[in-house]
Amino acid sequence: MAEEWLEKLKALVQQKPLVVFQFDGLDWSRLQESRRGTNRFTFARPHDLFEYVRLPTPCLILGKDGEGTEVYFGLACSRSAVTTLDSRIKVNRALRIRPSSKSDILQLMKDSIHYHNLRRRLTSHKSVIALSPKLSAQLVKKFAAIESNHGPMRAVVSSLSAPKYYRGMEAMQEDAVQMALRAFGLSQDDLAISLELARGKGTALERVNIMEDSVVEHDARYVPQYDLISSDDTGRAVFQKNHERLEVFTANRLPLEQVFGVDLIYLNTTRHSIVMVQYKMLEANNRIDGYTDWVYRPDSSLESQIKRMKVFSKTHPSGQFDYRLNPQVFYLKFVKRNSALSNASIILPVDHFERLRTDPSCEGPRGAFRISYNSLAGRYLRQGPFLDLIRAGYIGANTETTTYLKNLVQDVVDGGRSVVAAIQSRREGVV
Repeated sequence: MAEEWLEKLKALVQQKPLVVFQFDGLDWSRLQESRRGTNRFTFARPHDLFEYVRLPTPCLILGKDGEGTEVYFGLACSRSAVTTLDSRIKVNRALRIRPSSKSDILQLMKDSIHYHNLRRRLTSHKSVIALSPKLSAQLVKKFAAIESNHGPMRAVVSSLSAPKYYRGMEAMQEDAVQMALRAFGLSQDDLAISLELARGKGTALERVNIMEDSVVEHDARYVPQYDLISSDDTGRAVFQKNHERLEVFTANRLPLEQVFGVDLIYLNTTRHSIVMVQYKMLEANNRIDGYTDWVYRPDSSLESQIKRMKVFSKTHPSGQFDYRLNPQVFYLKFVKRNSALSNASIILPVDHFERLRTDPSCEGPRGAFRISYNSLAGRYLRQGPFLDLIRAGYIGANTETTTYLKNLVQDVVDGGRSVVAAIQSRREGVV
């Protein structure tokens, strides 16, 4: 399992070989000073330089500074014509790796039959250099032998396989992470200041954008400060915005493809509120008149899940200046199976869901309970307004500590589900 990402990477570069981008001192300096620096950028070069380049593919970026060459590993995402003569290339997730010079890269390959091939290519003055499939696979293997390179290289592989549709638990975890970022006022393009990945465990956090030298892969066994997830954690990312900090954790006891569901738990310590969102899948229900409704039919596990939720549905005393529209902790997020992650979803508080059980409009043709877009008739929250309520602290149970969160996380993981736990707090030392 620990080598799965490496095998995927080697297989990929044999189909779409590595490409090397070289930047001279002036261009490199300008690139480093750009808004997103070397992490995410575009540049233009003559069309003919890309004759043997197949995208998307991993890339090496060699930049000259005053002290020598810097080496980055990233993803060459796309190519488009921007003028009659030039193509624009987009590079994403470029992070520094070792070794940090051309000569040291060649030293890595000293015992390889591809050494002279690589040397000839790297001594070229071309700004775009396509490598051969076998050379690419060998070079990837050599870079991966250096443990500090695992995080940056694994992040590139993961970004290539990012789910785009609601098919399975990986897509739901991906959406839950993005939902946590949006609740904090961030987009998927914002950079984390650090990222920790548990070795051998997949997580949607692999695909967050990260600052230079800020991703590590290790045998995670505990979460600093909070002690929430112990050996079940799969990743931890930290973001900062103004005077606040967001820490996002992912955890699951089973491999992600085997878990029974995904939950997002959002604790806002500045607003003293905690909210939990459980994902549910809507199925298409094609009618004779050609109209497609989307239906959720409760499965056998729902009753036990709601019972566990009620154990934690305690009203905590609110502070003198706290205010809630609703102290409900639990919400259900319904998404359409096989639809794009960018498609609209609907959200219901669990207590509203419970009331719908006796609503005649939610009775199916055979008398069974089900809910659908048609039966709800607009009685639900869209994600945007829901996130606004979280940010304002208008919903969620009153809590100032992580004790409540710890119990929720443990309960979710014990139930065979995957959890995304997000903690929003004021940055230390900031008043």
